[in-house]
Amino acid sequence: MDKRSSQLQLTRLSIEQAACLQRLMESNPGHSQSVTGAVPAADASIEALTALPPTARAEQKIDLGLWLDAELVGFADLIVGWPRTDTVHIGLLMIDGARQAEGLGKQLHEEVLALVQDYPSITTCRITIVDTNAAEAEPFWTSLGYRPTGEASNHAAGDQNSCARTWTRPVTSTRKE
Repeated sequence: MDKRSSQLQLTRLSIEQAACLQRLMESNPGHSQSVTGAVPAADASIEALTALPPTARAEQKIDLGLWLDAELVGFADLIVGWPRTDTVHIGLLMIDGARQAEGLGKQLHEEVLALVQDYPSITTCRITIVDTNAAEAEPFWTSLGYRPTGEASNHAAGDQNSCARTWTRPVTSTRKE
């Protein structure tokens, strides 16, 4: 583990850290532009910390922050047991725009897999990739073992109307202890 990695810390995020998450989201405007057609809204972090998909309950939501010293450099939004009881849905996994291609996304994903080990009924990780963000997202998620299921749904956000495609992978961690 390099020096930078040894300073990383994973915590659960709360609404009190919305300003840190907003800064992170604004550091990566390309994601929002490709998914919604606009840069992150002023309340994007509040939305990310509170939004739930249909039928999900607040107690199923886990928001994780990856910190380097006092700076939030990564965020993962999880819904445990949704849309099926054996599934964890990763609604968003985002890395600071200035820190991409440093392996932080993979490291944050490994932390998600480690956390999910605490839920023995969870056997599948699920994501959706919006077609307007696919060129950026698919190589990353493919490298982590995700594969398309063939399931797709309409995705409407902001000015964008697109298709959200479901990808899954088994819950297994490749992290070296």
